[in-house]
Amino acid sequence: MIHKLSIRNFRSFDRYDVTFNKKFIYFYGSNGSGKTSILESIYFCATTKSHRATDEKEMIKHEQPFLQVKVTTDEDKYEIVLSKNGKRASINNVEKRKISDFFGHLRVVMFAPEDLDLIKGSPSVRRQFMDLEWMQINKKYLRMLNTYKQVLKQRNSLLKKINIDSDLTFLNILGDQLLEIGIEIINERDRFIKELNTYFKEVYQTFSPHQVNMIYQSDVDEKAFKHHLSKQQKQDILYQSTLAGPHRDDFYIEFNGFDAKGYASQGEQRLIVVAVKLALLKLIEKQTNQKVILLLDDVLSELDQEKQHIFLENIPKEHQIMMNSALPIEGEHIQMIYIPKE
Repeated sequence: MIHKLSIRNFRSFDRYDVTFNKKFIYFYGSNGSGKTSILESIYFCATTKSHRATDEKEMIKHEQPFLQVKVTTDEDKYEIVLSKNGKRASINNVEKRKISDFFGHLRVVMFAPEDLDLIKGSPSVRRQFMDLEWMQINKKYLRMLNTYKQVLKQRNSLLKKINIDSDLTFLNILGDQLLEIGIEIINERDRFIKELNTYFKEVYQTFSPHQVNMIYQSDVDEKAFKHHLSKQQKQDILYQSTLAGPHRDDFYIEFNGFDAKGYASQGEQRLIVVAVKLALLKLIEKQTNQKVILLLDDVLSELDQEKQHIFLENIPKEHQIMMNSALPIEGEHIQMIYIPKE
């Protein structure tokens, strides 16, 4: 459980310090007050990434040299600093040499309106979701992914320098390396989606009688990937890029047997994504045997009153929840925190 949050030079905040004394934290205030930024700062401290900024330096307050986020939990103190020189992160005042050593200790799951891109967005958004969330649980997967990206970058760089008459010995060596690690990634992603899907269908049934299903779409299986890398090098040389592999994977969500992108309403899509995030919470807890902090940004909008009531009734009470909205809600178990607009 998070007990204290301190942020400096984060978005519109010069400085913000807050202490939490309940499991259910509810930030409220008018639009533009910084409610989302507070949740974003916690997410950034947990994952070293922003859920909404393509350029992370956008999070640094204008004309300031750095931002800082400190999070204190029951067991540990986390700190991350972002400047033009990069990131520095520490746990209990011990700086981590690699950011990957910091990632995955403070575990959070976040829902934000941008997450509707899990249904409506490009395959790259869904690949990033698979990778980021499975990395939280599985450090071996993080190492696999880094290796695959390095070999892929090396192979694509070589493809830009050679032609179809060149000696392909080194290209084939890189292809063998890419195949070996690529198959491991495909298998891990398949496992992740299957395990997540089990919880997803279970969670969604608490909100709606509709049928949902999550389906992993690997770009290639082992046989097809091996064939491409060993027999279709000329195609890759012509396009100067590796045209097949897990870097082109995807998944999609079915709604009553059809792709949710085209058949589920905006409100239904939001509920589907919320269910995905709650399923993820269950999966991480099962895999790590640790409680996960749930961050909910503007989750109630576009849900009708009945769905809002069902959601609030079925929200997992055993986890710490940090939620925001423009409107206050009632409950003795809720710590209400008003964020004034500056």
